[in-house]
Amino acid sequence: MSGTRVLIKESAMPVDMQQDCADCAAHALFTLKLREQTDLAQFIKKELDVKYGGQWHCIVGHSFGSCVGHDEACFIYFEINGIFFSMWRMDMTLEAKHVPINSAGRTVPTSA
Repeated sequence: MSGTRVLIKESAMPVDMQQDCADCAAHALFTLKLREQTDLAQFIKKELDVKYGGQWHCIVGHSFGSCVGHDEACFIYFEINGIFFSMWRMDMTLEAKHVPINSAGRTVPTSA
């Protein structure tokens, strides 16, 4: 892990949080030796959920596109050794409501 370089491509989070995200990814890669992209993403997501709270999301791969909404100061996209990582937190409080269904199985529009 010593000498590993992280290239931060985009970030909207404090520097200390950026460092935590990079350290977490490097730990998963080099200490735990996780190789499957899904395993890496699951590990990182769980770590960030515990450390920072809320609902974190993580994508790991060699090639992907994304466009995500995120909480203020809770997004980072970086690369380690040709593997790309995108992490963000998006907490949404959803209001439960009943929605009528018509006979065709489609939701009936409701007035605002």
